[in-house]
Amino acid sequence: MQVTAEARRDTHDVQTYRVRSYECGPDGRVLFSHLCNYLQETASVHAQKLGFSKKNFEPMGLTWVLTRMRVRLDAYPAWGEDVVVLTYPRSMRKLTAYRDFVLSRPDGAPMGVATSEWMVMDINSRRAGRLPELVGACANNVRPPVWEGEAFGRLEFPEAEDAIALKFAVQHSHIDLNRHVNNVRYLEWMMECAPEAGSGSRVADMEVVFRGEARHGDVVVARCAPSRDGARMHQVATEDGRELITARTRWMRLD
Repeated sequence: MQVTAEARRDTHDVQTYRVRSYECGPDGRVLFSHLCNYLQETASVHAQKLGFSKKNFEPMGLTWVLTRMRVRLDAYPAWGEDVVVLTYPRSMRKLTAYRDFVLSRPDGAPMGVATSEWMVMDINSRRAGRLPELVGACANNVRPPVWEGEAFGRLEFPEAEDAIALKFAVQHSHIDLNRHVNNVRYLEWMMECAPEAGSGSRVADMEVVFRGEARHGDVVVARCAPSRDGARMHQVATEDGRELITARTRWMRLD
């Protein structure tokens, strides 16, 4: 499959989302999880346009999986407001692809940025596969990275006796097109444990690494503990201790 010359020149895409009432919290502002849904949808739409979406990969027995994500937000739009998401593939390696995002209001006022790391997974073996050549051909070498320096660090959940923990049972409604729990669902579970949840504070910065898959019928345990630098550390794991995600969040108060 070939990518067009026009796509090679500027491989970016822009999608606009109207914040719906059912996407908002009690303060009338969009929830963090739904902003992350906007990012994933924009990435999927763009991949479809470039010819390497999940549908394109299915005949090869492959699919995309999100492995890391970092999101920094300066504002949360309210019900009825629009969010403009610009995305582009930033760089490629043998096994990983990187995609950046810029969030703004329709007038161009900045709202935040995000970066992500993706891998291709063999649908049957559930193991990482080599990126098809087409993906590398669409790497954007025009737009600069949204993050200054390295966005991703080493994340480890601390041994903490005072960690807050909650259990969740995986339901049919939690399963996505890849037949496992949707990435954003983990974020919802992990933030239920944060002391800031429901306090009027919102996530200003989040880094997450996805380490494993959960499926229907699993019971998972979400934990939250403070870190030495004042951030919150998060973990979601199966009851038998298999780690699914590890994350770090920093929070801000909204006016």
